[in-house]
Amino acid sequence: MKIKNNSLAINSIMIVISTTIIGTILHELAHFFMAGYFGLKPELHHNYVKYLSANATALQNMIVAGAGPLFSLVFGVIVLFISVKITKPSLFKLFTLWLGMNGILMFLGYILIAPIAKEGDTGKVFDFFNIPVYVSVFIAIISFIVIVYLFSNLSKEFRFYKNEDLFKQDENRKQLFLYPIWSSIVFMTVLSLPVITWISLLPTIFMPMTYISTMKRYKKLDLKDAGLKIDFISKPLLILTIITIIIYRMLI
Repeated sequence: MKIKNNSLAINSIMIVISTTIIGTILHELAHFFMAGYFGLKPELHHNYVKYLSANATALQNMIVAGAGPLFSLVFGVIVLFISVKITKPSLFKLFTLWLGMNGILMFLGYILIAPIAKEGDTGKVFDFFNIPVYVSVFIAIISFIVIVYLFSNLSKEFRFYKNEDLFKQDENRKQLFLYPIWSSIVFMTVLSLPVITWISLLPTIFMPMTYISTMKRYKKLDLKDAGLKIDFISKPLLILTIITIIIYRMLI
């Protein structure tokens, strides 16, 4: 297979990795600015924010913890809305689609792992409000249902793209989802090391698996062709991916 036939996969991998890094950094910046607002001398790192939590009140610690997921949700909804409203298919539309999905996932996903990740963002929020375990489990189940429903319905937003003139839905499914999902899990896990706590790796390893629901629904779509053939490697996207990786590692 010629390299151009894999271009959709290569671009998709770069999009998923770069949007994951961007979403993560913005998430941590929300923690950072909120801790700074309370005068807690925060330090920004690649997947966590260190601050003087002992000097903060319980309410302040809860607000700092909740700032990340809440910002991710608002940001994700706005970007996803913009992406869906873009009528002309392009790599930019695909980029904003993944970026918006990532933001929403960083909210719902943290709710999903709250029952087992007490030291995570939502775990701290639930603890502040003394939410019982059975209630947090129920909320996690609802979160899972919402994620599957939403992401499954977003599968139609991927129908515009193909890797070559001859449309092969199964091959496009692999290049749009399968390769990017597993590449993201492996690459982002390695890129995130070292971590101060195992909880930091939970989102990196498990959250991308949520996109499998999108992939499964895409497979069931009755598609005959796609309007945009991706037979090139985007240089701006390549540069962006490299820059985001460098910044992410600098924040170790």
